[in-house]
Amino acid sequence: MAVSTVTEEIKARVDLVELIGRTVELKRVGAYYRGLCPFHAEKTPSFYVRPQAQSWHCFGCNKSGTAFDWLMEREHLEFGEALRTLAALTGVSLPERRDPGAEDQARRLYTILERAQTFYSGFLWGAAGARAREYLQKRGLSDEALQLFGLGYAPSGNALLRYLEKDGFSEQELQAAGVTGVTEDEGRPYDFFRDRVLFPIRDPQGHTIAFGGRALDDAVGPKYLNSRDTLLFHKQETLFAFDLARKPMARERQVVIVEGYMDAAMAHQHGYRNVVATLGTAITDRHLRLLRRHVDEIVLALDPDAAGEAASRRAYLVAEQTLRTGMLPVVAPSRRQQRYAADSPVSLRVMSLPDGKDPDELIRSDPTAWPALVRAATPVIDFVLQRLEARHDLTTARGKAAAADEVADVLAGVANPIEQDSYTNEVAIRLKVEPEAVRRLLRARRQPSRSPHTPAGPQPTALRGDAHDDYLLALLMRLHSQRDAASTVPTDLEFILPESRALYNALGGEIPPELEPYAERARARVALVERLSTRELLSRVEETRLWIKKELIERRKMEISAVIRALGDDGDDAEERRLTGQLIELARGMAAIDQQLLPDRESAGTR
Repeated sequence: MAVSTVTEEIKARVDLVELIGRTVELKRVGAYYRGLCPFHAEKTPSFYVRPQAQSWHCFGCNKSGTAFDWLMEREHLEFGEALRTLAALTGVSLPERRDPGAEDQARRLYTILERAQTFYSGFLWGAAGARAREYLQKRGLSDEALQLFGLGYAPSGNALLRYLEKDGFSEQELQAAGVTGVTEDEGRPYDFFRDRVLFPIRDPQGHTIAFGGRALDDAVGPKYLNSRDTLLFHKQETLFAFDLARKPMARERQVVIVEGYMDAAMAHQHGYRNVVATLGTAITDRHLRLLRRHVDEIVLALDPDAAGEAASRRAYLVAEQTLRTGMLPVVAPSRRQQRYAADSPVSLRVMSLPDGKDPDELIRSDPTAWPALVRAATPVIDFVLQRLEARHDLTTARGKAAAADEVADVLAGVANPIEQDSYTNEVAIRLKVEPEAVRRLLRARRQPSRSPHTPAGPQPTALRGDAHDDYLLALLMRLHSQRDAASTVPTDLEFILPESRALYNALGGEIPPELEPYAERARARVALVERLSTRELLSRVEETRLWIKKELIERRKMEISAVIRALGDDGDDAEERRLTGQLIELARGMAAIDQQLLPDRESAGTR
């Protein structure tokens, strides 16, 4: 059975009222059930469940969806987790994986890693782990934190290898799990981690998938050592402590990224639970995609040195491609979720850590200072600009050129043209050069981003269209080609489709590949408005804006009317009066728009 068929069967079987009613008090009103929305603060219920359609909708915050969307939003689950949860709840059998052998192998690897974690933990708390416990205590970690993260100690020798072989696991399986290696000369197996404090690395569900080790003797081997990539573990898409931080970050809509296990562990120990750490790699697009569904803001708390500063700049460039509003739709089980993600930008900021301290040292010395530092985090572009003078001699031409070159990549990534222009002027002032010189450098930087090797990202599965959106975008494209006219465009523009909004945000910069089909459709209409004067273009923008607003009001009226009809004769009178009042307000708004459009209609009729 295909996954799409399974999801439909689950939706048909699940009791949505019972599922949502576990955490939301619902009251029947006609054919609907109503309650206070759990996603925003409200005193008057605007959250509705419609059992017949197996859907829910909030008229206050406009969130809506199916049972799958409910679990993903409410419990912060990934789609696969929601699918398994609902399948178990409804008794629907999930299709077998195409490769049962790979599934069996993964199960064996999970078992190996779970037993390895238990083995290492036992050594930490036993007599052999005294030196490791002493080290961790000196680093300020409490016994509770050690247990929370499941820390362990890997003894010298091949104790783990012998222990797991006795349990019936083969040398090949132990190597595949990443807990053993083989010597190059003789090919003999050995314990991969020796005489190290071990931090279990877990997947989002809390299963151990790898380890990170800190050497107790800095003179022996690398100070930090992570497991190799395996079937279960990939460094570039895994974040340490994500399993513990997932719900706190979703509640706060913010995550703080640090560089080390100890940084993250110390933060969690002091109650700062929305902190995760990278695993010795740069921040990647896969890290950001993992985070973007849970948060509105990402704060970088990287080490306060040149490497940390460079990492912040790299993270910004990755983020501008991954998190830019509407540019890369989130892969999700419904178009609604893609639209919600497109309307919700994720901001990226950088913490300034004082006195050259890393997060671990800072929290140990003054735990109460952390929240204020997070709040004071600045946009990456500001962070880079603040450090130009410290890093370069801006009194020389060579120093100015080096500073401009350093900031250009970050500046070129600013999607909003107004913000980019403002920062361009600030760079010019700091460097004491003409703004046009900085703009020429930016134009030169944009060219490589058109390389055919640039990942295109997911493409729209269906090209939706709206005539009003297309016409408005054509007008805006024409105005953007006139430098003096672009600044006169109204700022409160609305669109029918989220793709149109995303395309509007991209005007004046690089159009992402996934929006190119929508841009092409709008460009085809530019010929219709090419001969219009700037004044006529702005007049048409205003007129089209009103038509779009009218269409959006009409859609809202239809939604509310459907709810009123569903309430029926035995429905809640107070609720019906409230909804009717909303209809009246919308009708007044529609009438006001008609009055604004009336002169155009009259003049059109007298031509």
